[in-house]
Amino acid sequence: MPALRLIVGFSPGSASDDIANLIAAPLGAQLGRAVTIERIAGDSGTLGAQAAALSAADGNTLFIATLGTHALAPHVRKQLPYDVLRDFAPVSLLTQSPMLLACHPALPVQDAQQFIAYARAHPEVLAYGTSAIGGAPHLACELFQSITGVQLHHSRYEETQKLYADLEAGRIALSFNNIMSMLPRCNSGKLRALGVTSFQRLQVAPHIPTLAECGVQQCEVSNWVGLVAPAGTPAAMVDNMAKAAASTMNSNTVAATLNAAGVTPCGTMPAEFARFIASELNRWKPVVARFAQA
Repeated sequence: MPALRLIVGFSPGSASDDIANLIAAPLGAQLGRAVTIERIAGDSGTLGAQAAALSAADGNTLFIATLGTHALAPHVRKQLPYDVLRDFAPVSLLTQSPMLLACHPALPVQDAQQFIAYARAHPEVLAYGTSAIGGAPHLACELFQSITGVQLHHSRYEETQKLYADLEAGRIALSFNNIMSMLPRCNSGKLRALGVTSFQRLQVAPHIPTLAECGVQQCEVSNWVGLVAPAGTPAAMVDNMAKAAASTMNSNTVAATLNAAGVTPCGTMPAEFARFIASELNRWKPVVARFAQA
C-alpha cells in the first residue's frame, strides 16, 4: 500500500505543521500504513489546499485544513482556486485552540489593556507579524484593531520561523499566533503573553488573562485544524480515516501533549466536521467583510 500523503499548507512553526508532525506516526499506525508529510506552503495556505483538491480521490491524500484555508479564505479572496464545500470531503476536526497575543519583552506593557493604551499613544508605529494574509493570526489582529481602535503596522512573513526570529529579536513588536508555538516562548521569557482569545483562562497558563478581562469584548477566536480529503474519495475510506484520526486524537500520548500546550483534541466523524465547516463559513463572513483584502 502506498504511503498516505499528508499535505500541509504552511511552513514549520505553524499550527498545521505542529499538528501534522504530532499525528503523522500514530495516525499511520492506526491505518497500518506510512504517512509522509508534504509541505506545499505559500499564498496563505491556499497552494497546499489547491494541490490537495486536485489530487486523485483514491484515499492516498489528506490535507491539514485550517480556519484560514477553509473558513476565512473564501471570504477574503475574490478568486480562490478551490471551493471549500465542493472540492473536499471533510474527514475529522482534529483540534481547537485559542490564539495568544504576545509581544517582545522590551515593550513596556504587561497585558492587553496596557498594550492598547500604549498603542493608542503610538499609532501606526508598532508592527505585528503574520505568515498568512487572511489566516487566523491576521484575522485576530485585524479584529482586535477594529474593536479597540488601535492602529498597527502589518509585517507579512513567508516563513513562520522567520516571524518568530524577528519577534524574539524585537524587530517587530507583537503577534497573535497559535498557542502551541507561542506559549513555550512566553514561558521561557523570549516573549511576553498579553492575552488569550478564549472565553476562559487556560488551565495550563492561568496567569494569562483573556482579552475580555482586559476590556476587549467579542474578540474570541478559535484556531482549528482538521483533515479533509479530495472530493470523491470513497465514503468507506473517509470513514476509516476519520475513525483512525479519532483514535489518534484520543490516545494518551497525543491528548496529553495537546492539553499541555493549551490545545483541545477533538477527533470528529465526517458529517459532524462538515456541519462545523459550514457553520464557520457563515460565522466569519460578516466579520471578514469588515476588513477583507481581495
